[in-house]
Amino acid sequence: MKVILMLICVLCVSSQELAVNTNQSTGIKSRKVSITFIGTVKSIEPLGKRQLRVTPVDLDARFAVTVHIESVTRGEVPLEGDTDQVFAVHSPAKLFGAAKEEDIIGKKYRFKVAWNGVRHRFSDLSAGPVVEPGP
Repeated sequence: MKVILMLICVLCVSSQELAVNTNQSTGIKSRKVSITFIGTVKSIEPLGKRQLRVTPVDLDARFAVTVHIESVTRGEVPLEGDTDQVFAVHSPAKLFGAAKEEDIIGKKYRFKVAWNGVRHRFSDLSAGPVVEPGP
């Protein structure tokens, strides 16, 4: 039941966002800002197991991915360094290119996400591994 309510809320917000992003009266589209940040994956879990405050980044989100954000490349965005953020994604395996949680959790990634600049609405999350310099 909680999953259905969460989906309804996401769909309602998405339809409101569509109205904001393509303002019918002015024809002006809102700007999208590309944000890059470095973070370590803390956990991955199916949505609906427990109550979480998530940031949806996919339309058909099924998993919650908790990321400890270490640094953010742009200043005036709603993401901050040294914070935890929970993203609602469709497929962690697709996002990270790995089939097992053990291969993802505890690893550092460079994330990119699009932000619409109007609300706390994100899309197009992608992740690539951060290669630490060797000795």
